[in-house]
Amino acid sequence: MDAPENEKTEKKEDLTGLYDLAIPLGMPVSVIRELVEKFDLDLVRRKARMDMTGEEMDREILVLRGDLETVMAAKKYMFEALDKKTDEWAKNERAEKYKKAYEARVKERLEEEKNNPTQPGDWSQSIL
Repeated sequence: MDAPENEKTEKKEDLTGLYDLAIPLGMPVSVIRELVEKFDLDLVRRKARMDMTGEEMDREILVLRGDLETVMAAKKYMFEALDKKTDEWAKNERAEKYKKAYEARVKERLEEEKNNPTQPGDWSQSIL
């Protein structure tokens, strides 16, 4: 019967000197991957009490675990990387690229239809 208590004590001793950095909900997976690889932190699931809807509930969250100095450096990097990601999304370069390709393809199809009104075009082809 002593085994479960001993396990809990051992787990607590194993965590001595280790700190957890909670990963905010919605953090891009690419940023999380960078943090794990760059800072050599352990990605761990941990239960935590959260208030998301006006009432507290137990939820499982992701945390990065390591020594204090590394965790603090990872925290700084995490928010810098998130800022870079949001800047990339704000630029919308990818959407513009696909929009231009789509518009060129539509123009091509309309021209084809205009030149051959009785001949149905193959609209099943990929736009890109």
